[in-house]
Amino acid sequence: MADRYEARISSAGGLRTADTDFLDSNDNFDDLDDDFLDIYNLSWKQRIIQQTKRSIRSIREKYDELSAGKKLLVVFLCVLEAILLFIVVVKREAIMHWLVEVSNDLKEKWYTAPLLMLLIILVSFPPVVGYTFLSLSTGLIYGLSVKGWFILAFATVVGSVAAFTVFKKVLRSQAEKLIRMNSKLEAVSSVLQDNDSYYILALIRLCPFPYSFTNGALAGIYGISIRNFAIANVVTTPKALMYLFIGDRLKSMGEANSGAARLLNFISIVLACVFLVLTTWLLYYRFKKRYLELQSEQRGSFDIF
Repeated sequence: MADRYEARISSAGGLRTADTDFLDSNDNFDDLDDDFLDIYNLSWKQRIIQQTKRSIRSIREKYDELSAGKKLLVVFLCVLEAILLFIVVVKREAIMHWLVEVSNDLKEKWYTAPLLMLLIILVSFPPVVGYTFLSLSTGLIYGLSVKGWFILAFATVVGSVAAFTVFKKVLRSQAEKLIRMNSKLEAVSSVLQDNDSYYILALIRLCPFPYSFTNGALAGIYGISIRNFAIANVVTTPKALMYLFIGDRLKSMGEANSGAARLLNFISIVLACVFLVLTTWLLYYRFKKRYLELQSEQRGSFDIF
């Protein structure tokens, strides 16, 4: 089975080379410098420190690989971001009041909901970005409501399935290039081709992979059906509630008249973000564990022959 998959991929442009065996090596899966089981023996503080060091090292390595021109561009963007952050801090009162006024005005417009859904669908196609911004904007306008959840969940599912279908049927070679751009997805592709389950796909949708990038990249993996991909996206729609909650709290901060109320809203936003990050990474490690289990099962089935 693995040989047939490797042959198909090689003829399409090559997700893997013949001398690379993902069933025998975990090097491409999250820089497995440490044994996976050892991670669970660490305290939560040690895990955070380990992950922080790994992230810093990864960022430094990627930056060193850039050309001089791209390095200058990165520095320029970082400086620009710092300036914008400074403006937000200094003018936060005026900005928050402006956001409240704009969100209230947009909530009364009939075209706001369909426009938001259209934009969310558009950012579902890689390399377009902006999903998080639009999700928070939905919460800012409609709050933690059934209408807000339906807008975000419906557009997310439709956009994801549409992008997946286009890349699977029309832009297959581009989808395979997207997989090669992410070592984690490239490593799990050998398992996903034979384990097209809702559970694994749902975990991937909840893992910290870029939203639009994942929609296109998964289409390059043989064996994943449009039906199962759609079901996995429907199953993970409750995640939209977290974005709506954060957007709703941002609006409440702008409407609050007392410092205590604003502080309470700010703390709730921070806690929500921490919960989202921790939950996402917990699911990611759960997915990694499942990946290793499936990998072991495949290796065992090959040993029979």
